[in-house]
Amino acid sequence: MELNDLRILLQKYEEGNTSLQEELDLKKYFSSNEIPSEFMAYKHIFNFNIESKKIAYSNKIQLKSSPKRKWAYAGIAASILIVMSFLFFNDLANKKIEDQNLGTIEDPEQAYLKTKETLKMVADVFSEGREDLEYLNEFNKTKNKFIKEQ
Repeated sequence: MELNDLRILLQKYEEGNTSLQEELDLKKYFSSNEIPSEFMAYKHIFNFNIESKKIAYSNKIQLKSSPKRKWAYAGIAASILIVMSFLFFNDLANKKIEDQNLGTIEDPEQAYLKTKETLKMVADVFSEGREDLEYLNEFNKTKNKFIKEQ
């Protein structure tokens, strides 16, 4: 291959415009021993695959193929234990609730008074929360003085 053709082909290679056949021609050319010194860098590029195929790893690789089954069995046993304990304690809690007297009031007058008292306590709690909202309204008024909302 002439030097002029080689320069043009290498220019095309650097631009990424070569075909597979042209790249094979370059690889064949650089595998020979008659290469000008200005193109020695390209010799390493095109002969890299040939040189890398010669490299081999000689040590044997030992792979552990047997999984540790004792941990798998421990996981299965733990899962079964969790499910059984959930079923046992859930059933136990249901029996306790059924056995307890949960404040059922038979007299309608007493039930009404107890309900009224309970609703008053709930209303008091909500009123305390409402007082806290007044502070928030003051904060929003002050903020709006400085930041104009759009």
